[in-house]
Amino acid sequence: MNTRIAFLLTLNTKSERAIFSKLVLEKIGFEVQFIECIHNENKVLSNKLSMQNIYSLIKSLSEPYYYIFEDDINILETITLNEIIEYEKLSPIFFYLGLCERAGETSILTQEKINGHNIFCKSGNIHGLHAIGISNKGASELLDFSKQSNEPYMDVILSNFSLKYPANIVRYDLESYIPGHRGIIFQDRNKFPSSIG
Repeated sequence: MNTRIAFLLTLNTKSERAIFSKLVLEKIGFEVQFIECIHNENKVLSNKLSMQNIYSLIKSLSEPYYYIFEDDINILETITLNEIIEYEKLSPIFFYLGLCERAGETSILTQEKINGHNIFCKSGNIHGLHAIGISNKGASELLDFSKQSNEPYMDVILSNFSLKYPANIVRYDLESYIPGHRGIIFQDRNKFPSSIG
C-alpha cells in the first residue's frame, strides 16, 4: 500500500483548524506530520520562513515525493491517495492540489488523463500555497529560488517558479464556493479565516 508524508503547517497543533485539516488528509491516506510556524511579527515573512524550513527538510529526506498543506483546507470530492500519486509521474518538480486564480485566466488542457479526469497545467498567475505536492529535486530548487527572491509572499514565489516549471493541477474541473479557487483541496475561508492576512 502506498503511503506519503504530508507536512501540515500550523500556528497551533491543538487548534480546531489543525485537527480538522489533519483528519481531511488522513482520510485521503496521508501520514500527517505537523510543522509549527516559525514565529515572526511579520506574518507574511513567518509563512515564507516556515515554508523554506519545510523545503529544506524535504531536501534532506529520502522519499521521492512529499506534500505540504496549510491548516485552512477542506476537500471538494472524495479522492484516494493512489489517484493523487499518479500526478507524481507527470510532475517531476511539483504540482498543485488546489490553487487560486483570477477570473478569466486560463489553464492549459494537457493530453493526459487520470481516472478519466482531464489534467490541466498552469504557468504563472497562481495564488495560494495551501496544497502542493513536491519532489526532493523540486524542494531543493524551490528553496534556492525562494532565497534569491525579494518577494515576501511565498505563494507568489511559487507562482513565479511555475513559469520555469509549469504545474499540473489535481482536479482542476472542481471549483469551491469562492470563484477561481480550483482543485481537489481548497482553502475553506468560511470555516477558517486566513492567518497571514
